[in-house]
Amino acid sequence: MTADESPHQPLDNDASPATVARWRSLRDAVVSELRAVGLPVGTAWNGVAESEEPRAGVLVDVNTAADGGGIQISWHQPVERLTPLAEALEAGELTESMMLRYGQAADVLTKAAALVLGIAGYALAPSMGPYSTVEYDVLHGPRAIELDNCRQ
Repeated sequence: MTADESPHQPLDNDASPATVARWRSLRDAVVSELRAVGLPVGTAWNGVAESEEPRAGVLVDVNTAADGGGIQISWHQPVERLTPLAEALEAGELTESMMLRYGQAADVLTKAAALVLGIAGYALAPSMGPYSTVEYDVLHGPRAIELDNCRQ
């Protein structure tokens, strides 16, 4: 375990241990809130899924980067669920409507998770990352303090 009680080794460009610990605490609160309403939730650390069984659900990721780190939520499909899409694409059988349904499902389910958190008092914003259309940054929890802000 590292000083911030994560099972992962710190990266060279990580935020301070105190900031990472705050993000980890915020991540745990987000996971609890989403599970309380019955959403399937998995967790990740710097984009790598943690020890939970791979399943479809909301992925709550702690990105520890000093520049742009924080908590991101998105809808996650495990690789084995995406294999039929990849096989259909390789065979040239993938229809546009199939991809649209997958993209729309990810978009709607990510927005649903963001709405649940918003109603609970969390502040969210569309992610500034490469998947910004289907990912949100959790800026702070319902009892926000300045230091919780993930975009500082």
